[in-house]
Amino acid sequence: MSRISVDKIVLDNDNHTGLLEDYKEIITRLIDKYDFVTKDEYKNLVNFSTNKEIPIHSWYDYKQGYARNLVASILEDVKPDKNLYVLDPFCGVGTTNLVAKELGYNSIGTDINPMAYFASKVKLDNYSINETDEIRSILNNFDKSKKWKFNEKPKVVESSFIEEKLESLQRIKGFIDSLSNIKAQNILMLAYLSIIEDASIRVKDGNGLKLKKNKKQIENIYDYFLSKCNQMLHDIATTTYSNETNHLVYNSSILIDKTLESLTDKKVGISIFSPPYANCFDYCEVYKLEFWLGGFVDSYKGFAKYRSIAMRSHVNSKFNHTIQNNIPDVDSIANLISTYNIWNKNIPDMLRGYFDDMFEILQRQATLLVKGGKCFIVVANSGYKGIMVPTDLLICDIAEKTGYKVNNIFYARKIRASGQQTTDLHLNYDKLMRESIIELELL
Repeated sequence: MSRISVDKIVLDNDNHTGLLEDYKEIITRLIDKYDFVTKDEYKNLVNFSTNKEIPIHSWYDYKQGYARNLVASILEDVKPDKNLYVLDPFCGVGTTNLVAKELGYNSIGTDINPMAYFASKVKLDNYSINETDEIRSILNNFDKSKKWKFNEKPKVVESSFIEEKLESLQRIKGFIDSLSNIKAQNILMLAYLSIIEDASIRVKDGNGLKLKKNKKQIENIYDYFLSKCNQMLHDIATTTYSNETNHLVYNSSILIDKTLESLTDKKVGISIFSPPYANCFDYCEVYKLEFWLGGFVDSYKGFAKYRSIAMRSHVNSKFNHTIQNNIPDVDSIANLISTYNIWNKNIPDMLRGYFDDMFEILQRQATLLVKGGKCFIVVANSGYKGIMVPTDLLICDIAEKTGYKVNNIFYARKIRASGQQTTDLHLNYDKLMRESIIELELL
């Protein structure tokens, strides 16, 4: 469903006034309870951009990630016990885990995105000189005679590529699938996934994929792919990370009982993560070309499955509306937002589900963390029809209910706000429109 900018209209005047007063009280109370400190060095570390220049981290450009240097800074400041694990329950393409490996820590990561999970596994693997020599030999015998075929070709693929470019990608995938050497297959597959967007006529843009007119085209897809593979092999040859550490990565979530149970004998010293933001972004939508062309899904039903098990941060799926942990402040904010002409009627329930999921994440994580273990969470606040959702403050409040104390909220950077959001309620929105890093400690 597309979003159309329209004037803000109150549809439920009977309940609006009382809910608005409740909202103002909630914001004032939470601001008074949880102060923040500005940490300028975090400003450019809450996004992935600096990773593009760092070996191995640069193998896949993950729009929702954060910087290698953020994780390194936290680990070097906290210095957790190296006999314990570093946890990232939303590990994406493995930034937290890879830094843990670099600095000599064991790590655990979970992510329900199959493409991101695959990327993290490949980046964390160990490669001997003999193995990389074998991969080079395979590349020297690159064969484009085999063409991989779709089980069910989606419309988004047909509309995203010039025909000859799609043909080239399918032949690269056909070659990769023909390999019996698993490590070679994995390296080549990640290189292939990393060039899909560049080979298309689309760009990742916020909540999805946008057609880009006059996008500069790659002249030779095969040469581009081989160059990417060789760069990855160069990174392996010139990077010395410990092979002695242990890294457990799961295509799952600690919200899934079976996954949590498999980790109960692991002790975690620190957790560093960034959950999806409560902004209705559908991350499956953003990576759907990689899902389809990578063979992670082969039907619309399969694609919908990943949406349905994702954290409740978007409205593009028939998500579970069951709430296990009622949070009165969240309920009041959701009820207020529902009095406006919002672009999707599921937004209030999405917010209830989002913070219910965060409650569960923190509660379940507490069973893995040692006492005194730290937790750092990168989040951003969001707004709907001028109503600010103070995600960091609400998570702090939830954390105190699940066994943590709040040590700090670090202000990382300001996020954009509409004029409506900054003027409507005469509250201190300027300081609330932020991306921040929460520091918790398990009691």
